[in-house]
Amino acid sequence: MTNLILLNTGYFLVFLALAIREILWLRITITFGQSTLFTYSMINGNYNIAFWNSMFVLVNIIQIIIIYRERKQLEIPEEVQDIYESIFHTNTNRQFLYFWDQGKIGFVENKTIIKAGDIQKDLMLVLNGTAKVMRGKDVIAKLKRGQFIAEISYITGKTASADVEVGEGLTYMTWDREILDNLRKTKPAIMEKLDRILTLDIAEKLTK
Repeated sequence: MTNLILLNTGYFLVFLALAIREILWLRITITFGQSTLFTYSMINGNYNIAFWNSMFVLVNIIQIIIIYRERKQLEIPEEVQDIYESIFHTNTNRQFLYFWDQGKIGFVENKTIIKAGDIQKDLMLVLNGTAKVMRGKDVIAKLKRGQFIAEISYITGKTASADVEVGEGLTYMTWDREILDNLRKTKPAIMEKLDRILTLDIAEKLTK
C-alpha cells in the first residue's frame, strides 16, 4: 500500500508540475514529485531509476536556487533611486544594478562634448548639472538629470545634428558601445528594455 501511494503521488506531482506556468513553482513541484519517486525506487531496489531521479532532483534544486537569487530584491542606492523609478523601473532591481555597474561616471566643464557632425559612439546619461543642445547660436534644448545625450546618433549611428555644450559642470554616466553590444548578446532582456526606454525618451523630446 505504501509503495502504491509513493508511486502515484510521485507521478501525480510530476503531472501537476506540467500544468504550472510559473517556473519557480513548477521546479518546486517537480522536485517533490521526483523525490517521491526516488524514495519509491530505493525502497523497491530500483537503483538505476533512483539514481536518475536523484540527478533530476539535484538539477532542479540548483535551478530553484538560481531563480530565487535572480528574483531576490537588491537595494538600490539612494543616490540613483529617482533615476531607477523614473527611467529604468521596467527592470528588476537586479537587472538595473547589473546594467548600472557596466557604466562609468564622468565629469566635464566648459566644454563642447558633442559637435554637430560627430557620431555618438557611447550612451550618456546626465546625472548632475545641465548641458545645452545648440544649433548655431540657438539653444534648442537643455538636458538635465535623467536625460540621455545624443541618443538618436547613438541609436542610428548617424551624425549628430547639433552641438552639446557644458558650462559650469556636468556629471554623467556613460556606457561604452562595445559593452552594450556584448550585453545585447548576454543579457538580451536588459537591452530590450533599454531600447524601449530610449524610444520613449526620444518621443518625449520630439513632442516638446
